[in-house]
Amino acid sequence: MILLAMMTVVDSMAQISRVRDSEYFPRSEIYLQYGTPSVVELATKLNSRFSSEGYRGDSRNQKFSGIAAVGYNFFVHPRVSVGLDFGYGYGSADMYITDSESMPLEAPIFVCRSTVNSYSAHVSASYTYWQQGPMECSGSLYLGVTYQDESIVRGNEDYFIPEANDRLRFSYHITAVKFRYGETFGGFAELGFGYRGLVNVGLSIKI
Repeated sequence: MILLAMMTVVDSMAQISRVRDSEYFPRSEIYLQYGTPSVVELATKLNSRFSSEGYRGDSRNQKFSGIAAVGYNFFVHPRVSVGLDFGYGYGSADMYITDSESMPLEAPIFVCRSTVNSYSAHVSASYTYWQQGPMECSGSLYLGVTYQDESIVRGNEDYFIPEANDRLRFSYHITAVKFRYGETFGGFAELGFGYRGLVNVGLSIKI
């Protein structure tokens, strides 16, 4: 009797681990992910130049953390889910003046270090367009806002630099292809464009 009971429990657990969305609906998904480079990282690296009050310069020693995020999806259909996503990213750069309209500069002059903490919140919609066994492929759209908290540490008091610019801005992300492997627990990798970064990897659990 005990052996039979144990076999029944093991078989039930195995069945649960093989559950698919179409067999167990509705269901929810919780995930953790990390992605890079984001739109902000790309824009900064591709265009590091700036100008202010007759001076021109560029940003150097750029550092970015990438985007870490946690999210929740609720399946309104076996192939369609909606959700919430919260992300965080960090970036910093040293600002140098390299040219002046009033006088020539013999060497670049360090003027300040800018640090930006980004906090994001988005709503999302996803569609699973292929599913075979534990493997699935989907696409997603994220729409929301990002708050950028900037701080500036001056390195030279002789030159004018802009004040810290805290701002709330619209942000988005489009996931073109996301591959997930696993039943209840799974890992995923995705390619997309937006605040989450071009390449993302993460873990999720479906309950």
